Amino acid sequence: MVYNLHITTDEAGALLELSDSLADQLEGVVEAFNHTIHPAGGYRIYETIHLDADGFVLEGIPFHTGRKIAHALRGSSLLAVVSITLGEDISRLIEQYNKEFDFITAYWLDKLSNWALEQLMRLLKQELREEVAKDHLKITSHWGPGYCGWDLKEQEKLLPLSGADQWGITLSSSMLMRPVKSMSGVVGIGDQVIYKESGCGDCRLPNCAYRSLKW
Repeated sequence: MVYNLHITTDEAGALLELSDSLADQLEGVVEAFNHTIHPAGGYRIYETIHLDADGFVLEGIPFHTGRKIAHALRGSSLLAVVSITLGEDISRLIEQYNKEFDFITAYWLDKLSNWALEQLMRLLKQELREEVAKDHLKITSHWGPGYCGWDLKEQEKLLPLSGADQWGITLSSSMLMRPVKSMSGVVGIGDQVIYKESGCGDCRLPNCAYRSLKW
């Protein structure tokens, strides 16, 4: 699904904690940002699952998430595999500003991109929440490879189950997603699950592209 996601100059200024004196400069950056991101994503719900103390089996494929994520997914009778992206253009724009040594603009765009990813994931989870509520079910938060020690290599098995190819998301040889501004994960679904927000405190990646997110 394609999403309509924008940020105002005032919202961006508050997010970036900038003074009013930079409003004129920021306005142009925000305009470029809003025209350059292409938010898209979706999810697929699976019924054939098996949960255990260290992970889960989905469609016959074992995933070893570690105990913390397995505990967060407990009570799930279904699993949704999700993926989202802002598209390749925003990454190219950030790279362009870095090459031009305009590191401040590149930094602003990077922070705004991470904000947009967070908002996009919230929108997707809200859609999922509303869909499963029709069957009196609830959702957990999202958890993905890299969180809580979940091996990033398992991204190779997980990402195709989300339908990520529809949004142009691929994996590099080091298991990092392309476009860079993309995310994936799983969301538990059940009538007894508990929603606990996930965030940077749950991640063990030392060089995460989204570390600047405010959770």
